[in-house]
Amino acid sequence: MNPLPALSRVVLSRSFTSGLISAAGVLLMGLLGYAAGGMAFAVPLSTGALTICFADNPAPLRVKAVELLFSTFAGGLYFALVWASLGHPWLQLLLVPLLGFSAGLVSLWGKRALAISFSLLFIAIITLGAHSAADLSTYMLGVTSFLVGGLLYTGYALLLSRILRNRTKQQALAELLDALAAYMTWQSNFYELQTTDDESVGRAAALQGQVNDALQSARDLVLRERKQPLDAVWTRMLLDMLDLFEAQLAAQTDSQLLRQQFEGTDVLDGLHAGTAQTASALSDLALALLHNREPDAPAPDPSRWAAVSSLADRLLRATPAPQTEQARAALGSLLHTLREIDQWVTRLQATYAARDTAVDEPALPDVNLFVSAWRYEPRQLLAHLRLRSPIFRHAVRLGLSLLCGLLVARLLFAHQTHDYWILLTIAVILRPNYGVTRQRLKDRLLGTLIGCFFVALLLDLHLGLPTILGTLFLALTFSRTFVTTNFRFTAIAASIQALLMARLLGGDIRFLVNQRLIDTVIGAALAWGFSYLLPRWEYEDAPHQVAALMRAQRDYAQTVLALEQSDERTFRIARKRLFDTLAGMTSLYIRMLEEPRRQRRALQSLGRLITHSYLLAAHLASMRVLRAVRAKRLTPQAIDALIAPTRHWVLQQLAPARSHASGGLSAVPEAPAAPLLADALAAVDPLARRLHLIGQEAARMQEICQSVELELHTPVRDGPFN
Repeated sequence: MNPLPALSRVVLSRSFTSGLISAAGVLLMGLLGYAAGGMAFAVPLSTGALTICFADNPAPLRVKAVELLFSTFAGGLYFALVWASLGHPWLQLLLVPLLGFSAGLVSLWGKRALAISFSLLFIAIITLGAHSAADLSTYMLGVTSFLVGGLLYTGYALLLSRILRNRTKQQALAELLDALAAYMTWQSNFYELQTTDDESVGRAAALQGQVNDALQSARDLVLRERKQPLDAVWTRMLLDMLDLFEAQLAAQTDSQLLRQQFEGTDVLDGLHAGTAQTASALSDLALALLHNREPDAPAPDPSRWAAVSSLADRLLRATPAPQTEQARAALGSLLHTLREIDQWVTRLQATYAARDTAVDEPALPDVNLFVSAWRYEPRQLLAHLRLRSPIFRHAVRLGLSLLCGLLVARLLFAHQTHDYWILLTIAVILRPNYGVTRQRLKDRLLGTLIGCFFVALLLDLHLGLPTILGTLFLALTFSRTFVTTNFRFTAIAASIQALLMARLLGGDIRFLVNQRLIDTVIGAALAWGFSYLLPRWEYEDAPHQVAALMRAQRDYAQTVLALEQSDERTFRIARKRLFDTLAGMTSLYIRMLEEPRRQRRALQSLGRLITHSYLLAAHLASMRVLRAVRAKRLTPQAIDALIAPTRHWVLQQLAPARSHASGGLSAVPEAPAAPLLADALAAVDPLARRLHLIGQEAARMQEICQSVELELHTPVRDGPFN
């Protein structure tokens, strides 16, 4: 395997670019401060930049400006309060938990706000290890220098964001293409590997979740601030990728049937090789975007599907059986979808190849319906000032855990200079969700161990100051690069960074390595213990998520199965909402897997619900193609006569459920009998067969929802895993 493409994907990614910009910005502020006023000015100036860089993530200019400016002034306030409290330990026992609580409340504004919350905690905690200001003028100069460093970094980050705006969009599209290629690779391997249904569909759901995450990130960057000529190219490519993903879902519907029918034959080999070629073309196009060059892979060869069809025809004629006609119809539908996927890939390649020519801006509905709602309104705080709010509970946990960490540090390690590492470990690990907290705990412990070992090995080599400074710069770069993608690498880099900085300030590195390890273990233990204080388990949010998923499925089904094909705007909105709710449901399920066994209510049923939700979405996605094919021979009224019974059945099965007082789902009204489709018709007619499968999946989802409701209100007893 050639490691160079994988390495280039990391080095040319958005996350690495962001990390490199952050590290360069902090270094630049430090050098400017040293040149202007020596170390006394350089330290607070670079500290201000370091604090603000944690909140510097790819986003449109307006959003980034709000986030960085808020982090600068709020961080300056935290810095000023903690620095003024030095020398007053009893005051710190009140101040630290209060600041931790307020920083925890900041996370109410969503995932991006977690970075802002950490930047506030970071400056509050590391300031505990500083020396008290000698006098008022020194104090004012230090606070002013911090604010200046934050503001200078903000201007620097916004300037580079504007310069690299086009590049950032290009990187976001490349990440989406890689996610689509990974999903296509799974579809290819499905025809070759023998796995159980639950294993294969579970893996597919995880990959589909990754596509949804990359898709939303690309929407937020590409669909905003469309002012440059290339923006039309990126917008068109994004819309084509949306349609490509829908076609990929449709290609999954009959995979299991075909694998059973053609097991051990060259048909599966042909499907495996053909879909692998498509995945390779997508991956190559992603790499081309990152390198800003023409793709190397040619457009997918459509003739390979004709060869598969011919081979299947010979096999089916030689082995007549009742299910062969069904397999013939399923293969015909699949090959039609795979040809459509090839067309989308070819179109993406052509659009990218013509990026230097004028491209008309694609017509779009209201962009605000497709991008994340990044609104930082203070009045939102009022809705979370109650014990039932998971954000309020997280803020309480965070504040009390920091208080406990401060007491432990003061009582056991008062003679040490970096006892605040205990509090920093708590701030890094403790998150609103138990599952994320547990995963971060494992990553932090292992990452710290590896980082300490690396530093000890590095210093045994007696390297010079330039090498140490270069390593420090790379450590800061990589700690920012992997903060959202692989926190274990971030923990490794952060430990290297902290120890090398302490070494430059004259600390005993052997003692500091031991202290780092001890403080990390203590902080991790405290974070783990406080994660059980006022917990918000995932099953408590499951009823809301399940209800939202059923509504989104119903809206999507209604749009697809309508008498007349809905306008593109209505269809795209319904599809987006479905993908978003599926991603949310999958994230909840993954987080629940990290929770204690006694809190994993309805785990198996929720997994089945996700599986069949994706299958229903895939069946519905294929309907658009089948209706278009049938429209060449039948009138809209004739097509609707075939679809109407299934539409009525599906909408009743997916009908919104009334909530119990406890917040759970209630049983849906009694549905009519399943739509009557003759077995013979369903076997030979692709559209009739698809409608039959859609009706089955809708009924299965309704049944699973009732099981979920019952299991969510039944505590797990000791015994077998739920």
